[in-house]
Amino acid sequence: MTVALDSENDGSELAVDTETPETILMHRSSSQLVQRAIDDLPVHYRETLLLCEVEEMSYQEIAEILSIPIGTVMSRLARARKAVRESIVGDRIAPLSRDIAHPIGMR
Repeated sequence: MTVALDSENDGSELAVDTETPETILMHRSSSQLVQRAIDDLPVHYRETLLLCEVEEMSYQEIAEILSIPIGTVMSRLARARKAVRESIVGDRIAPLSRDIAHPIGMR
């Protein structure tokens, strides 16, 4: 934990770093889930999603770069985002569903 006192004014301001090993691990785990979900997308969805979200291009710019209509850009983005969301939710629920399939007394 990082603690720093502000020597100016009355010294009552306190800066605290709230990162713990647990929060760092949870953040890394979430990042890995998202990255894996994006990597699993078909190429045409992945490239559209990355151009929009990472490169911060407009729909018009993406349409021009990929030589596709804007409607196709919007459709691919919607489908890519849905697939990523479903992949992440599925990965987080899957371990629980395996435990339910084998109740404690039945193992």
